[in-house]
Amino acid sequence: MAVTEITSPVAAAVPGKHRAAVATSLPPARGQSFLKLVTIELRKSVNTRSGRFLILGILALALAALTWQLTHLNDGKQTFDSYLAAASTGVMLLLPVIGVMAMTSEWTQRTALTTFTLSPRRIRVQLAKFVSAILLSVVVLSVTVVLALAGTALGGSLSGDGASYAGFGGALAGAYLTTALNVVMGAAFGAVIAQTAVAILVFFVAPTAWTLAGPALFKSNADWLDVFGAFGRIAERDLHGMVPETLTAIGIWIVLPTIVGLWASSRREVK
Repeated sequence: MAVTEITSPVAAAVPGKHRAAVATSLPPARGQSFLKLVTIELRKSVNTRSGRFLILGILALALAALTWQLTHLNDGKQTFDSYLAAASTGVMLLLPVIGVMAMTSEWTQRTALTTFTLSPRRIRVQLAKFVSAILLSVVVLSVTVVLALAGTALGGSLSGDGASYAGFGGALAGAYLTTALNVVMGAAFGAVIAQTAVAILVFFVAPTAWTLAGPALFKSNADWLDVFGAFGRIAERDLHGMVPETLTAIGIWIVLPTIVGLWASSRREVK
């Protein structure tokens, strides 16, 4: 006959009390700080081959532009403005792609489930992506500025007429502000569309199409939605009395997509 072991109620209750005591003695779980999230998103941007190749390609374009500038020297002093403009043309064109990729990578690489399981507050994660994209673009632009400074000094030496750095601070302020706005615009399009290729296509085609077709359709009223014109005025540090037009263009092309993108990201189904 089988013997059934009988456990006393007191003995059975001890392990439960022990587990409860251990559970209450553990420190409370702490959420990730926003700085930690930004650091993580920065690492994501540079730890992939596509991200590294994009950054290297941007810097290669800057070097190519400066090389062309040095082989086609103008008469007179070599100005920093001209070298920065040459070096940053390709940079300004491609830097927004960093913002697009930062916002779409979770969905195209199917890592959203892992990311939002570890950090359930999606808006904070998305804002960290915006900040990381801006910081990374600032770093890339800073390297471009250093190259432009070196190119200006070298050009002045080769030409024999010297170099001029007049308006250095204003040129940098306009370049950094325009770059930040452009990258945020790219990130906003990425947050809305969530597919890298489509978001990049729409980002480049939509505002360009308006710049080309808007003046023919709406004459001077097209300035109200001309974001490239707004960027140009900001870069020149002179709004030419077009403050309402500039703010409206930025609101339509940057602020509105950012709000819609954050809302859509917070409600998008995670698979």
